[in-house]
Parts: sequence; structure tokens; C-alpha cells
Amino acid sequence: MHLYGLIIGIAIIISLNYFEKNNTSVPKPKLNIFIFGLLISMLIGARAYHIIDSWSYYSQNLGQIINIPNGGLGIYGALIFGFLFIYIFSKLNKISILSITNNITPILPLAQSIGRFGNYVNGEISIWWLESILCFILFIFIKKYKNYNPTALYLIGYGLIRLITEYFRTDTWVISNFKIANVISLILVIIGTYLLKYPVRKLAPSSTQADLRSSG
Repeated sequence: MHLYGLIIGIAIIISLNYFEKNNTSVPKPKLNIFIFGLLISMLIGARAYHIIDSWSYYSQNLGQIINIPNGGLGIYGALIFGFLFIYIFSKLNKISILSITNNITPILPLAQSIGRFGNYVNGEISIWWLESILCFILFIFIKKYKNYNPTALYLIGYGLIRLITEYFRTDTWVISNFKIANVISLILVIIGTYLLKYPVRKLAPSSTQADLRSSG
């Protein structure tokens, strides 16, 4: 197995294990379809973000579009598509979207910290170690302040991390001298700041909790 894929796989397994143990939102009968849909959505989004970013290369090498083991996954694409899937799933199943994301976001910084080692072995991102360290610090921070809205803390924290690391990077998507990652980062910080007003205790509806107990 390619070492890049192995490292990404480890990060995914850690995240899924955490979510399954801490899930208080998705009823067990729907858990497998939720996890499968989320993983596929994030994979498609991550690959799409990278391909659009590097379209000058992929337009001349169409066969490489599906060569995921060779690297090329954009975290912001994964997050955008992942949150879109969660939004659709929450609406279809009448579950608070924040009750779901609050079960997922606490582990995301650790998964991202581990995933950056995959960028290292693949020769991607010269300052991979900086984001890896900062993501691990964010993981500890969210864990320490677990009584706050973890979704908000994650969006603010990772948005700020990318604003810092993008300053040192020259290999990211740029349109009209604007780094797309910086634009997305600012949006995340704004959304996260807004979500701080929603306490954790108000996010999980009692009906969902009843579903979880009855399905156990």
C-alpha cells in the first residue's frame, strides 16, 4: 500500500472511531449510510478542489484525474462537500446540523495533523509540519474547552491556521492575486464567530436522543 494512502487511512479510521463512540445525533440504523455518504462526499470534494486548482496540468493529463494514490486532495474541498452532505442529511432526517458537526469537529484537527504527514511523504507542501503542529494545538484547545461549541471553535481555529500557513505557501490556488484558501478561511472564521452564540447543550434535540436510545 502506498504510504500516503496508509497515513490518510489512519486519520480516517481515528476520526470514524471517535465519531461512532461520541455520536449523539445520528440514529444507529442510519449510521452506516451517513458515514459512507460523508466519506464519499469528502473524497469527491477533496479531489475536485485539487483538480480545479491544478487544471492546467490535469487538462493535459486527464488520465491522472483518478490517480488519487499519487496525491492531490484539497482539505477545503473535503470540508465544503462534507458539510454540504451533512446539511442535506440533517434536513432529510430532521436532525440539527450542529448536533452532527459537534460530534465530528473535535477530532478533525487531529486527523488533519496526522494527514499532513501524508503530504510530507508525498513531497507536497514544504511547510506541512507547521500546519500539522497548529492543528494538533487546535485539537488540544477544542478538547480543553469542550463545553463551548466545538464546530464554532474548529471553524475559527482552522480558518486562522490556514490564514497563517497560506502566508508561507506559494503552491496554492490563486485567482486575480487572491488566494482562494484565504477567502475560504475568512468565511470560516466569520461563520464560526456567529456560531459561538449557540451553546452545546441546546444542539441535540430530545427526539434524536430518544431515537438513539431506542435503536440501541
